[in-house]
Amino acid sequence: MTTRRMTVIRVAALMLTAGAVFSGLVGRLYFLQVIHADETRANSERARVYTKELPPVRGDILDRNGRVLAQNEWKYTVMADKERMDDPASVIAKAGEVLGLTQEDIDRHVESTIGVRGRVLAHGVSEKMKSKLEAMQLPGIFFDQTDTRFYPEGPLAGQMLGYTGRDNRGLEGLELSLNEWLEGAAKEIIAEKDPRRKLLASEDYTKFNTQGPDAILTIDGYIQYIVERELEKVLAETEANQVNAVVMDAETGDVLALANAPRMDPNHYEDYPQLVRKNRLIANMFEPGSVIKPFTVLAALSEGRVTPDTVFFCENGRFYFKGRTIRDDIHSFGNLTVHDILVRSSNIGTVKIAQSLTTDSSDWRGQAEILYKYLRAFGFKNYEKSTYDLPGEQGGVLRKPSDWQPASIGAVPYGQEMSTNTLILTTAYNALANRGVFRPARIVMGFQGKDGVFLEREPETPYRVADAGVAEQVIRMMVDVTEDPEGTGDKVRIPGFHIAGKTGTAQKYDPETGTYGRGMRIASFCGFFPAEKPRVTISVVVDQPRHGKYGGALAGPVWKAIAEEIVAYWGMAPTVHDDPLLAEQAKELAQAEAERNEKEESAFGIKRVLPAPAFAFDANAAVMPDLTGLPLRDAYIQLRRLGLGVEVEGSGKVVSQEPIAGAAIAAASREASIQCEPVLIDPTLQEPAPWVAQAAN
Repeated sequence: MTTRRMTVIRVAALMLTAGAVFSGLVGRLYFLQVIHADETRANSERARVYTKELPPVRGDILDRNGRVLAQNEWKYTVMADKERMDDPASVIAKAGEVLGLTQEDIDRHVESTIGVRGRVLAHGVSEKMKSKLEAMQLPGIFFDQTDTRFYPEGPLAGQMLGYTGRDNRGLEGLELSLNEWLEGAAKEIIAEKDPRRKLLASEDYTKFNTQGPDAILTIDGYIQYIVERELEKVLAETEANQVNAVVMDAETGDVLALANAPRMDPNHYEDYPQLVRKNRLIANMFEPGSVIKPFTVLAALSEGRVTPDTVFFCENGRFYFKGRTIRDDIHSFGNLTVHDILVRSSNIGTVKIAQSLTTDSSDWRGQAEILYKYLRAFGFKNYEKSTYDLPGEQGGVLRKPSDWQPASIGAVPYGQEMSTNTLILTTAYNALANRGVFRPARIVMGFQGKDGVFLEREPETPYRVADAGVAEQVIRMMVDVTEDPEGTGDKVRIPGFHIAGKTGTAQKYDPETGTYGRGMRIASFCGFFPAEKPRVTISVVVDQPRHGKYGGALAGPVWKAIAEEIVAYWGMAPTVHDDPLLAEQAKELAQAEAERNEKEESAFGIKRVLPAPAFAFDANAAVMPDLTGLPLRDAYIQLRRLGLGVEVEGSGKVVSQEPIAGAAIAAASREASIQCEPVLIDPTLQEPAPWVAQAAN
C-alpha cells in the first residue's frame, strides 16, 4: 500500500472518528437540552443557586433622642470544610493564628478535620476578625452568622429593658413584652453563590428583609442616667433594701425615666440574683402612707364638705378610733385647718377630714364609698396593671368598700390598708399636676421599620377625674408643704420655682410577724414643678432605709437633685423671680464667677463627660453649629447627631463652645466641649403667676 493511500485512509478514519464524537456530543446535548431539559436546568440551578433561610433579626430599642439602648451584634462561627482544602494542616494553622488558637487546639482540629466536613474552629468571632480571615482567602474556611443581643449603655435602664435568652428571644422587661414587634420574621431567599459557597446577596439586603422594627421609647437616656446616679448615692448612704424613682413629662404622661437601684447590667444578667433582675419599681407593692393625703383632701373639697379653712381638732397627737390608736409623728396638734393638716401631715386630721365625707361622721360605709371613688379615679387599683408594656407589674391593693372594716376609714385616708407601686403613684400625682386631668403613662413612643416608616403608639386619651378649681386648691396647699416653715418638704426647695409635693413615711408590713415591722419604713416624696404650669412630675421611694427614716429627709434631697439636673438640662428659666432663694443664689454665682476668673475653673467645680453617642460620624454635616444660648439638652442632642461625645462644664444654657461655631469638624474629632451657666432673669421682666401672690397671702 502506497504512502498516499495510507494517508487517505488515516484522514478518513480521523474524520469518521471526529464525526462520531461530534454526533455523540450533539446527541448528548439533544438528550440533555431537549429530551431532559427540565432535569438539566434543575441540576444547573442546584449547582449555581443557593437557597438560604435567613434567621429573624431583632429590632433595636432606642430612647426618645435616638440613643441605642439595645441592639444586635453580629457574631460568626468559623467552620472548616476539608473537602475544599488541598492542605488542611496549613489552612487550619493559618486560620488558627488569626483566631488565637493554641497549637494544641490547631493540632486537634487538623486531626479531627481529616474525614470530617464542617468542623467548628471558633464561636463568637467578631466582624473585624471575620473580615481579616476573608482577606486571606483560605480555601475551605466559611462562616455561619449568628445574631446576639448587646446593651451598649450597660446597666442603664437594665431592669426596664430586660434581656434575651440564647435564642435571642425576650425573657424579661421590654424585651419580653415587645418581643412580637422586635423579633422580625425568618425568610427564605434564593441567590447565587460563588465557588467558595459564599452568598452573593449583601448582608444589608438580608438584614433589611428580616429585621423587626426598632422600638422608640419615651425614656430620655440622660435623665435616666441622672436618676440612676442619684439613686445609687442614696442607696449607699442609707443602706436601704432598694430605691426607685419615676420621672414623667407632666404635659404628656410620657415616662422620661424609670429607675431602680441597685442596678442590673443585662449584658451579664446571669451574674445577678432574681431579686435584682426584676423591675422592683412595678413588681413591689407598698403602703404609700402620707403621700395619699392630697387625694383625701381633694375628695372632701370636691364633695363640698370642707374648705381649706375648715378647722378640725387633732386630739393633741393621740386619737383612739375603732379599737386602735392613731398617732401623729413627732408633733402633737390641737386645732388645725384643712390647709395646715396637709402641710403638717397630720394623720388624725386627715382621718377627721375623711369622716366629714358624709353628714353622719359615724357612717363609715358611706365615707368608704366616696373615698374609694376618688382613689379609683386617680388610678389606684386592685391588682390591675397600669401598663402592659412592662411585665411583672403588681397593680396594688385597693379593696372594694364592701370589704372595708369600720376601722378602715381610720387607715386608708393616710395610706394604710392599701398598696400601690411607684408608677401608679406618679401617674396619680401627674393628674393633680394637670389640674384633675388623668393622662395614662406611656413608655413606648412607637416603632420604626428599616424603611424609615414610623408607627406612633399614640397616648391614651386623657380624661378629667376632678374639678380644675378643686385641684388648684390642693396644689396651693402642696406648695406650702415645701415652702411653709412648718411644712414637711422644705428640703426640696429649688431657687426660682414653686414645687408642689408631699412627703410620705409609711410603716412597712413584716410578713414574719404579721404586723408592721419595728423600724421598717418606706420613705417617699412625690411632686411636680413649676407648680403654676408643671412640666415634670417625679416620685422617689426609699425602701427600708437603715439610716434615716422620714420621706422629707431621705427622699426629698434625692428628688431635689434630680429636679435641679432637669432644670439645667432643659435650660428652664425661673418662674418665681422674687424668690429670696434666687437672690441668694445670684450672690453665690457672682462670687463663684469671680473665683473662676481668678482660677480659670468652672463656676461650680462641675466637670462631667457625657457618654459618646451611638451615631456614626456624618461627613456631610461636619460643621460645628452655633450652640450659644441653647439649653444644655438641645446642645447635647445636636452634638450627638454629629457623632460627637460631649464634655460639659456648669449647667443651664450654653455660653461658650469648642470647636467654635462654623469650624470644620475633623473625622478624627470625637468630642466637643460646652460651657453652661444657669438662667437668671431680671425680676422686672416678667410678672409671677396670678395665684402665686394669692397663695403667698
